[in-house]
Amino acid sequence: MPVIKVWCLPPMGETELNALHKTIVTAAMSVEELGIRGEDDITCLFPTGMMAYGLGTEVIIEVTGLFVKPERTEEIRKFLANALVLAVGAHCHRADLIECFIYPFDQKQGYASFRRDIIIMRSCP
Repeated sequence: MPVIKVWCLPPMGETELNALHKTIVTAAMSVEELGIRGEDDITCLFPTGMMAYGLGTEVIIEVTGLFVKPERTEEIRKFLANALVLAVGAHCHRADLIECFIYPFDQKQGYASFRRDIIIMRSCP
């Protein structure tokens, strides 16, 4: 499951964060090759800044947990990065710079997932 973290956001209330979350989910869903059908298929986090100075002027987006698959080409990852930058930019009008970094993840490195109804574990042979 992809994890999208947006760092250094300007101060936002719950309503604004919910709107941003929906915009990010829609942006991720627009990349059909990812197979994202809705908010249950991604995790979106908004870590709080450690200092107030500069918040909202330079925003960083990190995508981790994006499993390596043949259809997730370099071109598709670039398309996702562009979609996320535009989505976040629509909510961060003060930002001078918004950057997105995508870190593909190979499940062979080790992976486990827990859901109340099932446990899936994958690791190197």
